[in-house]
Amino acid sequence: MKQSGSEHHTKLTSAKRPLYPEGLPSGPLPPALQPPLLCQLLLEWVLPDALQEPVLGDLQEEFIERQQQSRSSACWWYRGQTVSTCWHFLHQTKGDWLMLVLSMVFFIGISLWAMFVSNPADPWTYYDFVSLVLIFPSALLFAVGATSRRTLQQAVAFLMNPGAAAEPVVYQQIRHFFDVMGQSALLLGFFSTLIGVVAIANAMTAENFAASFGPATAVCLLTLLYGSGLKTLCYVAAQKVSFTARENSRNDSVLG
Repeated sequence: MKQSGSEHHTKLTSAKRPLYPEGLPSGPLPPALQPPLLCQLLLEWVLPDALQEPVLGDLQEEFIERQQQSRSSACWWYRGQTVSTCWHFLHQTKGDWLMLVLSMVFFIGISLWAMFVSNPADPWTYYDFVSLVLIFPSALLFAVGATSRRTLQQAVAFLMNPGAAAEPVVYQQIRHFFDVMGQSALLLGFFSTLIGVVAIANAMTAENFAASFGPATAVCLLTLLYGSGLKTLCYVAAQKVSFTARENSRNDSVLG
């Protein structure tokens, strides 16, 4: 049977809470007494707001006690506690994030698998650095230019925590950001493909047609492939924004 969040916290605090070592200065802990920073940030991200302070405080006190004997052992202990705690709370507090990431990872993974199956002898056929640069950075810059750098930060924050509540106008801005980036990626794909078609037509001759037309066309179409892929991911993100906004609005109406 799975433990609830409160039961898990009770288990963490059931033992006698260790005391700070004598002479510990007030205020922020010195670096020598700080637990691993990445683990702290991960715990802050995963833990519910109500449990962050007590759980992090208990773990920090135990870490300080242990690191008096061996800092290396204390760090490994803290990492183990971080993994255990995150495993317990991740599906409770970040379930929306997990499903969003899972859907995107599945799409990318199945696309890469299809590319490999279609040409196992040379899977790098589907990779072209120039085409990637033409699509991804340009689409991102267009999205930031059409919105703002703050909207970019809000979009990244939303992807990290889709369940977080925000003002309706913030959801609209984030949705607009993903719409612009996805549409720009698709349009850039068509535009870059047309550039490639013009280059192919200009360089093609009767002598090199049979040997060059196929490979040149394949590279030309990669920009459209990348643009369509990014458009798909942005579409899913934009729909998630709309769904979250509606759910939060409905919950606010019920509570009101």
